Amino acid sequence: MSNVVTVAWARYLRQLEREPLKTKAITSGSLAALSDITAQKLVSNAPLNWRRTVAMALFGLIWSGPSNHYWQKFTNQLFRGKKDAASVAQKVLIDNLVYSPVFNLLIMIYISTVVEGRSMSFTQTKLQRDFPSLQMNSWKLWPLVSLINYKYVPLKLRVLVMQAIAFFWQTFLILRAKSTVVQHVPLKTA
Repeated sequence: MSNVVTVAWARYLRQLEREPLKTKAITSGSLAALSDITAQKLVSNAPLNWRRTVAMALFGLIWSGPSNHYWQKFTNQLFRGKKDAASVAQKVLIDNLVYSPVFNLLIMIYISTVVEGRSMSFTQTKLQRDFPSLQMNSWKLWPLVSLINYKYVPLKLRVLVMQAIAFFWQTFLILRAKSTVVQHVPLKTA
């Protein structure tokens, strides 16, 4: 078993060297799909909604992986690869005050409109109601992840680390979107 993992890891690293953006996008799309499948299974025993899963995979493939790839390159260039305490603290601050709110806003809009099929009016109300608390929850998790990532993880593996943690974060967001939709659907009376 460990030989299979070792070979797979070596192939992943080679692919990451050859085609970093493509590899990170595919990894992100795969993990986003797995987060949706996990969320669906946690909520219901119903058959999987593959349309939802494909929609989440596309979010990871088209937005999450590529944007994180370029964001990590940007922060690395901005601080010239420095890993001293002051540079890492500034990277964490910028990451959580700039990238995090934009990412969370976009994923909330995407889940509501594309994945859940809600109207823009519903989505706008949901954002006004839920975004502040969601962002506060984000700031409880991501600064520590960013700190570890910027201080200890090589640049080429940072997106992988972020996407691995994002698996849990996106599952949380999907479950949260599902629970707030369920809580606000009026009951039909006969």
